[in-house]
Amino acid sequence: MGIFSRLFASDDAGPSEGQIRRAVKQVTQLHGEAATRVAAMERLAGWGTPPAAAALLRRFTVQTPQASMDLEEKQYAVKLLAGMGEVAVKPILDYLRTEPDVTFPVQALKRILPPGAFYEALLGVLDALSVGYARWPEAKTVLIANLGADAFPHAGETVRRFLDDDDDDVCVAAVDCLVRNGDEAVREKLIQVYLAADGRPRVRGGILDRFCEKAWDVKGHQKEVNAVIAPPFHLSSKGVVRRRP
Repeated sequence: MGIFSRLFASDDAGPSEGQIRRAVKQVTQLHGEAATRVAAMERLAGWGTPPAAAALLRRFTVQTPQASMDLEEKQYAVKLLAGMGEVAVKPILDYLRTEPDVTFPVQALKRILPPGAFYEALLGVLDALSVGYARWPEAKTVLIANLGADAFPHAGETVRRFLDDDDDDVCVAAVDCLVRNGDEAVREKLIQVYLAADGRPRVRGGILDRFCEKAWDVKGHQKEVNAVIAPPFHLSSKGVVRRRP
């Protein structure tokens, strides 16, 4: 673009790539002034374009030395993204598929979309993360934890895939989500996961905790469960999971 084109270009054209790069540099400057980061965040939000939203999301990839200030800035970034509305949806979804720290972007997405669309969007990301290698298991746990009862029973099929995840936190998050929002139909699958979780005490403990809460039994598998169950858990005479005080 020539000098005269730049001078007389309409604001509707949006920010240039150079402007975006400079704003990203300021937003992610760990040891710079908070005012500089915040001003850059507001400038990106004001531009109101998908590339600007994607750039604003970079604030969640860094953590400044002062924890309280870092939290305040990230909460403000959530507010700014939510204010951008639909423009920010695709950049947020792209971020969720590729970055580890998804807690704040999920909050922004939840403010923008109605519940049905929000859950559908999360399930789309989880579907993508459930196949092949995912570098960031912590992202899966946050996404699964944000699935509420309104997402079921449609979400059940997707969440069940994560019961076989190699990461204990992801598996336990899937267990919690299914027991919290599903029904007893998941009981049989959880027993199978429990029996297969040799060498994974956190997974087994997480499953038994949920069984205790629901007063579920292990009908049909009492002998196998009895062979591997460990304190403080035990089975009652009717095969119901109990926890000793």
